[in-house]
Amino acid sequence: MSNIFNLIKIFLKKPKIIIVAGESQKTTKEAIFQVFKRYFKVGKEVFIFEFNPERLKKFKLFIKNSSLPILVVTNVGNIPPEKYFFAGDKEKVSKIKELVKLIPAQGFLVLNFDDETVRELKTETVAHNLTFGFQERADFRATDINLNMGTNFKINYRGNIVPIWLENLFGKEQIYSALAAIAVGTLFDLNLIEISQALKSYQSLPGKMRLIKGIKNSWILDDSESATVFSMVEAIEILGKIKNFKRKIAVLGDILGIGKYTIEAHEAIGEKVAKNANLLFTFGPRAKFIAKGAQTNGMALEKIFQFDTINEGKLKLQDEIKEGDLILVDGSKEMEMVKVVKEVKAM
Repeated sequence: MSNIFNLIKIFLKKPKIIIVAGESQKTTKEAIFQVFKRYFKVGKEVFIFEFNPERLKKFKLFIKNSSLPILVVTNVGNIPPEKYFFAGDKEKVSKIKELVKLIPAQGFLVLNFDDETVRELKTETVAHNLTFGFQERADFRATDINLNMGTNFKINYRGNIVPIWLENLFGKEQIYSALAAIAVGTLFDLNLIEISQALKSYQSLPGKMRLIKGIKNSWILDDSESATVFSMVEAIEILGKIKNFKRKIAVLGDILGIGKYTIEAHEAIGEKVAKNANLLFTFGPRAKFIAKGAQTNGMALEKIFQFDTINEGKLKLQDEIKEGDLILVDGSKEMEMVKVVKEVKAM
C-alpha cells in the first residue's frame, strides 16, 4: 500500500528523485540516505530508490514526473584493490543507459569516474553530470586515505578540501559510496562541512567491511555479505594495515563463480594471507587452496585451520580468539559466513 501512496505523491507533487544503480547501489543508497535524513524529509521532499531493471517502466515514469531527477551510477565492474581505474561489462549498463537517455537537461548524472564504462554514460544525455573517484579528473576526489578504527580521507572539490571520517568502515566501496553521497548532497545546496558531519554517523550495511565488537574484547572486520577475488584481496590487505591490534586472524570461505581459475585465485589469496595475518581459518573445499597458498608462502602449518563447514570449526575459532585480536570474516554469500560473525561477535 505504501508503494501506491509513493506513486501518487510522485505524480501529484513532482518531487526530487534519486535513483541509484550499479554494483554498489545498496551501500551508496544507504550513504545518501544517511546524509539526506539529517536535512530533508525523505519520502516527502525527496525519494531515494535502488534501480531494478525488471521495473524499468516504473523508473522511467519517476524520471518524467520529477522536478529534479538524479541518476547515480556506481561501479559496474569489480573494484580492483591496487588500481584507481577499471572498466565494467558494457552489457551491465544496457538497461541503465535507457534511463540515462531520459534524464532531461535540468537533471543530473552522478557517475563513478574510475569505472570507464560508467564514465562513458555522460555521452548519452544532455543532462548535467558530476563524477566521483580517486583519479585527478574526478569532480569529487578522495585523497590522503588513512586507516585506524575507521577510514579517514580528504574530499577535494573545486579547490575545497574537507576531511571525511567513516567510523568503523573500510574499503573502496565505502569510500565510493561516501563520495557519491557528497556529490548528490551538493546538488541540494549542502556544503561539504554539513555532509561531512552527516557521514560521521553513517553505519553502512551489515557484512560490508564494518568493524564490530567480538568476544573476549576482540574486534571483527565483518565482510561476510559477499566476496569476489578483488574484494577479498582488498579486505586482507586492509586487515594487515589496521594498527593497534595484537594479532590478525583471517577467517575465509570459498569464493564462488570464478570458473577455471578457481584454484589459482584461491592460492593467490593465500599468498596475501601469509603477508597480512597471524592465523588462518578456512571453510569450504575451495578455501583449502587459500590454506595451501598461505603455507607455500611461509605461514606455519600450526597457524592454519581447515574445515569443511562452519559447524565443524566454530568452537576451535572461539577457543583461539584472544583479547586484542582483529578477525576478518569474508567469503561468498552462499557460504553464509555471517554465521561465523554471529558465533564470535560480542553479545
